[in-house]
Amino acid sequence: MKTIQKLSLAFLFFISLAVKSNAQIEIVIVASSHDNSKSNQNFQAVIDKLKNFKPDMVFGEYLPAEDYAKLEDDNWAKEAFQKKVNYVNRLNPETPKNIPSLIKRNQKALASFAFYHKTRMNLALEYAKIWDRGNFDYQMFVLENVMKPKFGKEELAEYNKMFGSTDSLKKLGINRPGSEYNKIYFPLIYQLGQNQIYNMDCQTYDKPWSVAWAKTDSLFKIMATKAKADSLSPEGKTMSAIDKYWSFNPEEAKQFNADQYAGMNTEKYGALIEAWNFYGGRKFYGYAGFPTDNVKDMVAQWTLRNEGMCKNIIEQAKTKNAKRVVVGVGAGHRTWMEEILAKNKDVKIVNYNDLK
Repeated sequence: MKTIQKLSLAFLFFISLAVKSNAQIEIVIVASSHDNSKSNQNFQAVIDKLKNFKPDMVFGEYLPAEDYAKLEDDNWAKEAFQKKVNYVNRLNPETPKNIPSLIKRNQKALASFAFYHKTRMNLALEYAKIWDRGNFDYQMFVLENVMKPKFGKEELAEYNKMFGSTDSLKKLGINRPGSEYNKIYFPLIYQLGQNQIYNMDCQTYDKPWSVAWAKTDSLFKIMATKAKADSLSPEGKTMSAIDKYWSFNPEEAKQFNADQYAGMNTEKYGALIEAWNFYGGRKFYGYAGFPTDNVKDMVAQWTLRNEGMCKNIIEQAKTKNAKRVVVGVGAGHRTWMEEILAKNKDVKIVNYNDLK
């Protein structure tokens, strides 16, 4: 009997392991606005919904640090962060050795006590030095918005020496008060008691995307000109159909304005933002005058970028054995990423509007 009981317990143990290994990663892709400076949104309500989901990891639309070296120097993302890195390096010309070890040590110290201000300053600097923009931005957010009012006189002097004034940080875009990160994802991470954002953007396909976009824009303008000259022409009828399709009706607009983050995460908004970003979108393939082949080229490059972003999320989530993940992205990415991730048997998509 004891032998049977032992076998039964062992069987149950292995079954439990199998269930755990087959558990899906729950992922919330949150369609977000890059500029929230004029929004009436209750951002703490958004944060609370995401906090109640209890995510193990929070991802942002930031490029992984190691990817910057792979980009051409004229890539917009590389150019934008290069200015910030140059600014930090001018103020802090010395580069410490073995930065990954320093980061690990400083993260451990802050996990035990969040108010080691000089440690956090050093951590922010170390992230800038290794081109980790997401975590540099996060630590600067915490320093500027949470810790700075608590600085002593010497700490404030050290901070100003290392990073300059608040006005300088705003001018460079290091401190971005209206961004989705300052409004939602950085406060979320801090309130969760976590100390890191995970980077998941993909810029590998930016150049062919830009070429496809420029060609499409030129052809769309030709169609729009013909439509304006003759509204009854085939092009005129296509433009009329697009204009009707890519607009909210008054009731939808009212609902959207009442809660923009709820609105951006609806099926309707997903269809609209595709139409806005892709000159009408996939719905208008084959319509008279519509630059179908060129929009298809745009879609191909956009899909590759979103596939790269999804790959970055899954690989990091599996490495961390994450069970629940929040991903903050520009609203135009949500439906594409959900379509891609939904094909992965290890993923369960959770819509933001289904959160309590």
